[in-house]
Amino acid sequence: MNATVTDSRRRLVMPPELPARSAVLVQQIDEDTWLVKRAHPAKVHRVTLLADIKQLPPDPEWQETESRMVAHLGKTIAPFEE
Repeated sequence: MNATVTDSRRRLVMPPELPARSAVLVQQIDEDTWLVKRAHPAKVHRVTLLADIKQLPPDPEWQETESRMVAHLGKTIAPFEE
């Protein structure tokens, strides 16, 4: 063990970036080698299942809204030139 990371009682001293009483994982590699890692909490992953929709049913209200959006946004786009 490196003398710079042990105190007078030969306890391991963690760097100051590690908050006090943080969980760590200690793994013995061989007789003289120990690996100390900070234990991070497991991240929660969420899975959302979506239906496979090939075609939406007709919705006149949405069609009208979409037409207004296209008309408004079409004003700010320069015409396509080849």
